[in-house]
Amino acid sequence: MYILGHILPEKIAALINTPLFTDGASASGDVLLEIILRSSMQAVGSTAASLFLTDETLQKAQTVAYICDDTFYCFDAKKELPAAAAWVLRQNEPLRMNTPDAESRFTSNGMDGTPYAASGFIAVPLCIEDTRIGVLEAVNKRDGGNFLESDLSLLSLVAGYAAPVYRTSCAYRFYADAVKHREQITEYATEKKPFIASSPVMREKFELCKQLASSDIPILIIGENGVGKASVAKQLHIHSCRADHPFIRVNCTEPSDQLLAHRLFGAAADDTAVIDGSDESCFKQAEGGTLFLDEAAVIPLSLQKRLLDKILQLEQSGGNIRLIASTSRDIERLTREGDFLSELYGKLNVLPLYIPPLRQRKEDIGALAQFFLHQAAQEMRKPFTGFSADAQEALQQAEWKENIRELKNSVEYGCLNGCPPLVTAEYLFPRSATAVSTGEIDGLKSATDVFKRTYIKTVLEKTGGNQTAAASILKIQRTYLSRLMKELNIKN
Repeated sequence: MYILGHILPEKIAALINTPLFTDGASASGDVLLEIILRSSMQAVGSTAASLFLTDETLQKAQTVAYICDDTFYCFDAKKELPAAAAWVLRQNEPLRMNTPDAESRFTSNGMDGTPYAASGFIAVPLCIEDTRIGVLEAVNKRDGGNFLESDLSLLSLVAGYAAPVYRTSCAYRFYADAVKHREQITEYATEKKPFIASSPVMREKFELCKQLASSDIPILIIGENGVGKASVAKQLHIHSCRADHPFIRVNCTEPSDQLLAHRLFGAAADDTAVIDGSDESCFKQAEGGTLFLDEAAVIPLSLQKRLLDKILQLEQSGGNIRLIASTSRDIERLTREGDFLSELYGKLNVLPLYIPPLRQRKEDIGALAQFFLHQAAQEMRKPFTGFSADAQEALQQAEWKENIRELKNSVEYGCLNGCPPLVTAEYLFPRSATAVSTGEIDGLKSATDVFKRTYIKTVLEKTGGNQTAAASILKIQRTYLSRLMKELNIKN
């Protein structure tokens, strides 16, 4: 660690009181990156700061985070590092430049898309033991002066603490994902929710599930988002001879290709071990039971060939697994256009099973709503018994573009905001949606305020009232969030 310039004791005291040292250990993700940058700016008195997290080659930035005009930005870059950052990484040494224009190799210091120019900057490597993972920069002295050697030493102290905190955060997040995945496996293995089928078309689907359950033919469940494809897959498992064995669901919409690869192929996908044992592939976990590939059409091409090879290997070895997949996308079109392997499509789509949207089976709406109300009332400890006449009418007239998922959310919203014993239409939907459907429109600002209030409350509940974390999710400044909460009369 670079410590050369003399650091005044009061500077050390101020550094220890920055958010990184007070709150950094409990933060993660973008929130932690913002804390690192703001602490850096506070420590050295800069107007902007940047953080580049690199790939293993130390040539490209995988993630770029920066603060400019008091606004935090973070994006996946996958671009060449700026010249100064590349030099710091290559030499594994800090750099101080108060006149970068005099050094032609460092004139292009900023990453494309960053709105600031560097009239002066300091940069230090981010290292975990002997491994370099990125570069931390402070840009432009707030008082217009030059950066000193003591500033470089302070930034090195920030980097020296930030790097291991970031590593711990990543390890914890990966562990938390693994635990969540394990809980999901348990949920799908033990869940005994009833299959709501009041409409003729869904009763027909239910009977078909019973007939198909005795076979091991791969089935592709097709339907819009939220129609209940996962529930249908579970029924196929429950009524089969595999019911006493695992039902493993893989969510193929995972935001990270690496995480999806880990779900599909286990530790061999990236040579990364997981503490709780979920480093086994989903095929290994589903042995003797059912493997459900939810939203299989979104599997990246880079993983499709490996999945196909795994399925072929399973067939050749006589593997004991029932394969079910689902999709809300036009997988036939994706196959024609070359975005989905035709061989893999043929393996998954041996028998297609279409589930119609909720708007085409309105007989199911009342039964589903009552089921969700019973659940929500128990969880919220509110003695709701049903829906008022106007609420029942509103439920039948709604479009339900997001199908069962949207219906469940609306019922929970009504249970949360309404008063027992009956949920009324007034509390069944957010005010803005109800006003538009009834023609009672109070104006765009009123509708927007209702949406903002509801959405901000939801995010705050998700973060346990942590405004900094909520602001990061909302992609706004914490100060702006505080002002919005006052304007919208949101209590925290």
